Amino acid sequence: MPAEIGSVKVEIDELAARLAKLFDGELVDVSIQMPDTVIAHLDRSVLRDVARRLKQLPEIGYDSCNWIAGVDQLTHLESVYHLYSFATNTYLELHVQVPRDKATCPTVSDVWPSADWHERESWDMVGIKYEGHPDLRRILLKDDWIGHPLRKDYVDLVENHPNV
Repeated sequence: MPAEIGSVKVEIDELAARLAKLFDGELVDVSIQMPDTVIAHLDRSVLRDVARRLKQLPEIGYDSCNWIAGVDQLTHLESVYHLYSFATNTYLELHVQVPRDKATCPTVSDVWPSADWHERESWDMVGIKYEGHPDLRRILLKDDWIGHPLRKDYVDLVENHPNV
């Protein structure tokens, strides 16, 4: 059961410093987006381990995954995780860089079950494959759709529109 909302009083800069120290070398470029969000980057090789530990943190655990966004940054893709801590009433935004030519990232759907559909949407629209996902298939587009429409190099094909 989640903690009562805001039951742990902590300033956002103190929380950012605490997370940077707890995950030293794993969370990098830790910054604050006022009033209630900590932003950090991490390598995809440590994502699952960091996710488990973030959820289980005493007092300040990030018990909810509200959203995962697949983003095309032209030179690379990103999987961006928007997490929430009921106890601190704060958000944590994690950015994981994913190479365009090997667009894979480990699943966190076993850590936060809500990640399931978000990872499927990211796969469907941007083409990031979440390794270990229990049912990675299209969620918005038809199963035989060719390509991933939110990639900036996407070109739609007539085969995707047989009735036009």
